[in-house]
Amino acid sequence: MPPRIARQAEQGLIDLAFHTLEGAPPGLHGRTLFAERYVLAGRADHSDLQAVPSVERFCQLRHVIVSPDGGGFRGVTDQALAAAGLSRRVALSVPHFLFVIAALISTDLVAMLPCRLVRGNPALRVVEAPVNVPGYQMTMLWHERSHRDPAHRWLREHIVQCVEVRD
Repeated sequence: MPPRIARQAEQGLIDLAFHTLEGAPPGLHGRTLFAERYVLAGRADHSDLQAVPSVERFCQLRHVIVSPDGGGFRGVTDQALAAAGLSRRVALSVPHFLFVIAALISTDLVAMLPCRLVRGNPALRVVEAPVNVPGYQMTMLWHERSHRDPAHRWLREHIVQCVEVRD
């Protein structure tokens, strides 16, 4: 995906892109918007989320994972668990975060999700995860061609202000 972002920016097909800092393509201007962390979420009355589950119970729960490329059943949580010699049960892989919310609300599935995505949602129960999963920094990216454009600068600043208000 990063090479595609760089190519689309170069061709003028996109004006802005939002990507993690770690995976951002080189050669574009960027501004970090926020740091994000992962939390464990499930439906509001999920019996296993009334408190932070043990690592053992966490691994036994049925998880849903987001895989934008489709069909992936491993992610950053699995990498963190593997480092400790553990693994979890991933029962469902979906292509977008919005599908995860729908699955969580209507099933016993749980998911490791960005805190910003789930905070304040009354249909979900959110707890800290019993495993340390590295977060990420969300970055706004743009091409040199629009770097000094006044309208583009205004848009970037407006986005920064909107993100700051929501923190």
